[in-house]
Amino acid sequence: MILKNVTIMIVSFIVAHSQQVKDVNDLVELVRQGEKQVELGKIRLALDYYEKAYNSGAGSAQFLNRLSELYLEMEQFEMAITILRNSLSEEPAQLELYSRIGEAQLALGQLDSAIASVQLAHKLMPQNSAIHSALAFLLIQAGSIDKAKVHLDSSVLLDSSNPEAHRLLGFYFAEIDSVDNAIKHYEILAKLVPDDFESFNNIAFLQASRKQYVSALEYYQKAKERVVDPYVSLAIMENMEAVRALMDGKMRARYILVNSESLAIDIHKKLDNGEEFMDLARRYSVAPNANDGGDLGFFGSGELLPKFEEAVVQLMVGEYSDVIKITMGYVVIQRLN
Repeated sequence: MILKNVTIMIVSFIVAHSQQVKDVNDLVELVRQGEKQVELGKIRLALDYYEKAYNSGAGSAQFLNRLSELYLEMEQFEMAITILRNSLSEEPAQLELYSRIGEAQLALGQLDSAIASVQLAHKLMPQNSAIHSALAFLLIQAGSIDKAKVHLDSSVLLDSSNPEAHRLLGFYFAEIDSVDNAIKHYEILAKLVPDDFESFNNIAFLQASRKQYVSALEYYQKAKERVVDPYVSLAIMENMEAVRALMDGKMRARYILVNSESLAIDIHKKLDNGEEFMDLARRYSVAPNANDGGDLGFFGSGELLPKFEEAVVQLMVGEYSDVIKITMGYVVIQRLN
């Protein structure tokens, strides 16, 4: 959650109970100092100033909403919920605050409470597109994807330019393998939020899944141009490398090599029980690439042992082989692309 750097008109912070405040000018100065710290990116110091103003009697809805933003930014979600509820007590008509309360409850792992909060907002304001999409998001988290779809359809019907609704519809259709519909909504999202890399990245992934590699590379490039985080940029570059490897007919796999057949069988059972391939490779493999989770990287036909390559070709993506005996010992192989 990113705190918006906005200009606050200090004079609008009217206290809720002015008779309890000794000096309104002091409150205005505390808020002004708090905003200076926000501009400097010092959210903790900004919160200190706002808390002093709050403890001195500041209590208008606008002030409380700003204070709640600071608490959310500092991940003090319980305090944010308390302040948002106080703001609703001051101005009950702020129905959008129920969604913010739900957001904070979700961050605390209180999914049922979050859904209840947004459902209340929906009951009070059934024609609000943003509330429909917020409720759909929570329902998806709860696994009620079909109920979420109903709200997403309503959200788009009420406001066809709601980006969150199209983002979630893209996810919904991707989940049910309706790739054309997923791409359609991600393309709408790209037009609505052209600087956001997510829609371009998702379109690229879906096109790669349909073996439309040239187009996938173009969209990955568009996503990369919009990324600020260097780690995300690196991940996109790795995806582009994977697509180019597929275009060249290359495969990618990882393996666990051990000296004992009984140990290999035991590792295979651990995989069947849900343990991670990469973790098991790091723990048990005697191969030089064990620290890399057994990753072989990309390879073409004829570059590996015939028995090894034959096993990879027969596997589906993500599937792992039975225990295979080779000259160096016993291996379990997993195909990655």
